[in-house]
Amino acid sequence: MTRQAVSKHLRVLAQAGLVRDVKAGREHLWEFEPAQLAEALASLQAIAEQWDRALQRLKAAVES
Repeated sequence: MTRQAVSKHLRVLAQAGLVRDVKAGREHLWEFEPAQLAEALASLQAIAEQWDRALQRLKAAVES
């Protein structure tokens, strides 16, 4: 992965509030935002559960 691609991904994560940029002299260090990551994880788990239920209903409909 190119340096430019990594920078782009980090900017997107920063815009989502999942990481933050900490400047140390000329360097940019990136830190996770634990609270935001926990919130994102909870949202993704809820979506996964919805998909699981939907797929179970589809399976039951197909098998009947």
